[in-house]
Amino acid sequence: MSVINLFIRDLIYSNYFYRMPNSIEQLVGQLIIAGFRGKSAKSDSDIARYIQDYYLSGVILYDKDLELDKYGSRNISSPEQVLALTKQLQSCSGDGLLVSIDQEGGSVVRLKADYGFPKFPSWNHIGVLDSGLMTEQFANSIADSLNECGINLNLAPVLDLNYGAETVIGKSDRALSSEPKKVIEHAEIFIRALKKKNIISCGKHFPGQGSATGDTHEAYTDISETWTVKDLLPFGELIQSGDLDMIMVSHTFDEKIDSNFPSSLSKEIITKMLRNDLGFEGVVICDDPSMKAISDHYDLEITFELMLNAGIDLFCLGNNLNYDPDYIPKSVSALRNLVESGKIPEARILESIERIKTLKSKYKIHG
Repeated sequence: MSVINLFIRDLIYSNYFYRMPNSIEQLVGQLIIAGFRGKSAKSDSDIARYIQDYYLSGVILYDKDLELDKYGSRNISSPEQVLALTKQLQSCSGDGLLVSIDQEGGSVVRLKADYGFPKFPSWNHIGVLDSGLMTEQFANSIADSLNECGINLNLAPVLDLNYGAETVIGKSDRALSSEPKKVIEHAEIFIRALKKKNIISCGKHFPGQGSATGDTHEAYTDISETWTVKDLLPFGELIQSGDLDMIMVSHTFDEKIDSNFPSSLSKEIITKMLRNDLGFEGVVICDDPSMKAISDHYDLEITFELMLNAGIDLFCLGNNLNYDPDYIPKSVSALRNLVESGKIPEARILESIERIKTLKSKYKIHG
């Protein structure tokens, strides 16, 4: 590590209550949110070792193991079990973990009524009601459920516009409205309710995935003919108001903006549009790179290289679409190779780590 990078690293860690990494693996591991199998995290479990050995920034919880095609088979079975799990996970980390989940409402909830949690209407239903009071009650109920289980990062709200039932987001009732103003108003209420409980919200899916008729989980998804600048409005307004601390970038492709790469690999979209044009200074997280829109076209190391060069800070490695018990070690190895080969400068890794640690500090997430 160069003298300059050592200085930058020491400066970053001196400002926070976090451990100093002792290896490249512990440096790059801080860019990872990891999915795993298991309803507990005992000291000899893989996820416990990964958190300790690689200094992972966080984990993501699911209720359904997609490969097993069975609900309740992954990480979630009851409120008491989830709380015990998150306590175990946090005990493995000296820095405090981002414990994340997708709890949007409707069809995309991991804490389901079947497991003893409240039943939550869809985000689209909240838009139909169009009541600030009802949105606040909805958001408070989600915040309480997450807080009581030790979950501090919700990968919601969806800021995509509603383009109707022929689209992937629309037909699953995940989009609140076709009107940007309405999306902004209700998303603001949602984000602020969670923030009161020290829960981070993540706006998604930048630069707007609402018009997509294809599913990025399944295939390369082109929105070149349907995406417009109108899709940016919820993101732009919520960045300017200071409400958004984290944004998830989609894997959709739009040749009008970048004729070479999908959004999550695009410097034009992440650095130029999101950072420079819209002024976003928070954490940028990618949608899961194991989705076929990415994994069918790029190998893991090239994916990480392109994402880091584009401006991604945090990798959401759900490891659920096609489970690989070695996915996290392979990912850490790929990231280490990029640093050791000089393809990704250490300063670029430290830049993302500083954003992640600033976010954790803001929400009082530390060991």
